[in-house]
Amino acid sequence: MRLRSSHAWGLAVLTVSALGAAAALSAQGPDSGPKIGDVVNAFDVYDVTGPNKGNELCYR
Repeated sequence: MRLRSSHAWGLAVLTVSALGAAAALSAQGPDSGPKIGDVVNAFDVYDVTGPNKGNELCYR
């Protein structure tokens, strides 16, 4: 009976390891957003603090 128990534990460890490896490979996430060195277009923001508080500014 002990042989079956150790076999079950081995199978469980193998299964958890395989699931962990699959999760790690898929955890890279989606490829989105600008890449390093890409030019970003100008965009307007509403400043809520500092000397320009209450003004809309263009960040470029």
